[in-house]
Amino acid sequence: MVSPALEQLAGERAGGLKLVKIDVDAAPGLSRRFDVSAVPTLLLIDHGRVLARKAGAAPLAALRSWLDESLAT
Repeated sequence: MVSPALEQLAGERAGGLKLVKIDVDAAPGLSRRFDVSAVPTLLLIDHGRVLARKAGAAPLAALRSWLDESLAT
């Protein structure tokens, strides 16, 4: 449900944002490393550092607002 909205945002910000989807069942180490307990969990990461986190599905407008606010700080 969230994938199309995330792919749209990544397309809008091509060159400045990279979208990476992780299968938490196939990569349990990453799930533990980034403390992922809900699916979906969105992480904004820069050089391995988590800048922002959002758990749960949201519509495109809410995801865009979250991303804009997170990048502004």
